[in-house]
Amino acid sequence: MASSAPAVVAPTSFDDLRLGRSAQFVVARLLRFWDSRNIKKQGEFMGITLLFLDQQNSVIHGFIPAARSGHYRPGLRSGSIVKVSRFEVARCTNMYKITDNPFVIRKFEHLQALANTNLELPDVVGMIRSVQGSDLKDAAVMTRVVVRFVIEPNVVVYLSLWDEAAATFRGLISSGERVQSVMVVTTVNPKIFGGNLYLNSTPATKFYFDVNIPAITQFTA
Repeated sequence: MASSAPAVVAPTSFDDLRLGRSAQFVVARLLRFWDSRNIKKQGEFMGITLLFLDQQNSVIHGFIPAARSGHYRPGLRSGSIVKVSRFEVARCTNMYKITDNPFVIRKFEHLQALANTNLELPDVVGMIRSVQGSDLKDAAVMTRVVVRFVIEPNVVVYLSLWDEAAATFRGLISSGERVQSVMVVTTVNPKIFGGNLYLNSTPATKFYFDVNIPAITQFTA
């Protein structure tokens, strides 16, 4: 009697994905994810962008629209292995770079080139010039914080911190001791708005003040 065991279906590699909708599915590592916002509409939330890596070291990004973000966000964990199905494949020109370096520090000229492209989520080092926001001493508040940030001599950019990044930053500066400090800020999304360069936080954004970090040592030298 012939066996009726169901056939094992292997996941599709990123290179073999077909455009459009189908029964294909992928298994990959979720490297990073971040909120995508429209800064031309007061930071309107558009959805969640995700960056995946498969077994062949191919990288691809996905997008969860705002209407579905509440359903999927609780299950998102950076570094986790996930199975993704029931999606639509579309063409995209964006390319992402994976690096083993602890920080990918970018200078002003490079940040300008990256602005509005989503090609990379760089790290920056600089000195806090000023901080604007409400309830800055309350680490539970998650409303937007804007930091004037000096990244090169006479070059000031704006760190636009949202949600958990804003709350974390409030907690770090609540004592007042770190105002005017030099720090490294990771995984920001550069945007140009009104002629100014804004570095928008993502859910993966972190802040480092350790003076022994090479990037900070070099900045203050």
